[in-house]
Amino acid sequence: MRKWLLAGIFTPLLLAGCEDSEQIGFSSKNLQQNWVLTNIDGKEITIKEPRVIPNMAIDSDLKVSGFGGCNRFSGQAEVKDNKFKIDTLSSTKMACIQDDQATTESIMTVSLQEWSSIALENDVLTLTSEQHILTFMPEDILEDNDQ
Repeated sequence: MRKWLLAGIFTPLLLAGCEDSEQIGFSSKNLQQNWVLTNIDGKEITIKEPRVIPNMAIDSDLKVSGFGGCNRFSGQAEVKDNKFKIDTLSSTKMACIQDDQATTESIMTVSLQEWSSIALENDVLTLTSEQHILTFMPEDILEDNDQ
């Protein structure tokens, strides 16, 4: 009887310990770099020169600054339970002449302000909201691939 009692006490503790030690996702530190938007909903972002590729930089305080295609933006990111969003996103108000730039910027900035599931695997950052999937890669990796 005593063995069963001890097993009943320690088994949940051991299982809980296993769950706590298993790291799902990543830490906020993994996000601290310059990210370039490479895909929206699985469709590759193609930028013709001399346009700037949509991007975002995340610092150690999770402050975000970036470029959506026409305008610069900034805000404060939140990461909670493998979810990501940018609060109080502010941006410049330049007019987008090209429709593809305007569409990319609209999807990117609206999606960043909503809670999205976040995944980071093999240097690919994926934000999945209810409407869109944004895929980012670190800027330095893309530069290495271009050389």
